[in-house]
Amino acid sequence: MKVTADDIAQLLASPPPRAVPAPVQQAVQGGGCASWFLPAFGLVFGGFGLIFVVVFFPWRFVDDFRLAASDRTTPGEIRRVTPTNMTVNKTKVMEYAFAYTPADRRPREALCYTTGRRWSERETVTVRYLPDNPDVACVEGARLSQGGWIGVVVLIFPLIGGGLVAWFVLDRLRTRQVLRDGTVAEVDVISVDETTMKVNYQTVYRITFANPVQPGGPPITVRRVKKADVDLALKHARDRQPIFILYDPRKPSRVIFPEALIEP
Repeated sequence: MKVTADDIAQLLASPPPRAVPAPVQQAVQGGGCASWFLPAFGLVFGGFGLIFVVVFFPWRFVDDFRLAASDRTTPGEIRRVTPTNMTVNKTKVMEYAFAYTPADRRPREALCYTTGRRWSERETVTVRYLPDNPDVACVEGARLSQGGWIGVVVLIFPLIGGGLVAWFVLDRLRTRQVLRDGTVAEVDVISVDETTMKVNYQTVYRITFANPVQPGGPPITVRRVKKADVDLALKHARDRQPIFILYDPRKPSRVIFPEALIEP
């Protein structure tokens, strides 16, 4: 359904909290498959990122911290050296099975890792362990996770993906709030300027209009990519005619240009 001038007139004439016509609700949130590209990309990007987190994240970092603070050491012996399937900076990560005997005199075996080979089988090493849990131990100079601390970097992928989805959801909620509870105002368009920024190969424009909260106060500037918003602002700036806006009184830069939603 297309948004008509009557839909916008009804919207602007209704006091908040107002009932928003369905076509307006859909249009202001970019109805159609294209509007879902951002959250879909975020989900896919974050999903692939989670795979890397499972593989590379140093899940035993707490034990590494506790071992670094422990003063209990004992001689140990490397029993087995095995290359893993992981590489860090093109260097193979090696797995070591080592034997040690802590203060309780009960022999134990455990695993640790290094990037590149450092020890050979039957080599004597120093093992650090936890006094309250001797089963947690590591050869000094090694670590308990294959990827090591560089694995923390992989968190950025699901964080970016989740951030895109969260931004999309939050933006929609805020838009609905402005439609339902926003304040109607008529303001002068001061300028419409093209920026060097592009989003999806579309130029971002900077639209500046008079402050609707404080007449004579500092003007409000918003950035827009949508052609309808930019064309409407340009027309009103060129004709020196005020423009209707819906804005959040708590944050006037959170604004909708209702007339830009009218479809020809």
